[in-house]
This record gives sequence, structure tokens and C-alpha cells, in this order.
Amino acid sequence: MVTLYRRDNQGQTYYYTIHDRQGSLFATFMLTVMWGRRLEHSREKIFTFASHQEMNQKIRGILDKKFREGYRVLYSYFRSEDADDLKAKIALYQASNS
Repeated sequence: MVTLYRRDNQGQTYYYTIHDRQGSLFATFMLTVMWGRRLEHSREKIFTFASHQEMNQKIRGILDKKFREGYRVLYSYFRSEDADDLKAKIALYQASNS
């Protein structure tokens, strides 16, 4: 799970959250993204994938795009055995490093 944020020119904060959740009825691998100024009233999109590799590529693509758009990492959590390369990249964009 990763929660990103950015502030616009007027000081409004926007959030973007990526959840790597368990599979659904429609696919074994799924990813949920939520975005908006208030996460409790955010928009949500669910992606389904045929493989774990395909899902990981999507996660990395989303993060690359959001970092280019100026988002910083507010919060992240990964199981200890998951995504070591992603942990290092996310550390570069931690809010405390801005």
C-alpha cells in the first residue's frame, strides 16, 4: 500500500492511494487506486491482472507517473519479502525528503 500526496498552487492537497489487495471473483490479482482531495470521498478504480508480474508492472508505471507529476510519499507499507526495489525508489520520494 502506498499513499501519495501533492499540493497545487492554491495549497489544496490531493491524495493518491494504491492498494495491492487480494484477488476478487474476476481475477486472482487486482489493484485498487483511489484519488481525490479527501480520501473518504475519493474516486476509485479497480484493475485486474492475469499475473503478479503484470500487476507489479502497473504499480511501477503508476508510481513513475505520479512522481513525475510532483507527488510525494505520505505512507507506504509492504510485506517484508515484497518489492525491495520499490522500497528503495519510494524512499527517494518520502515526504520528509522534500
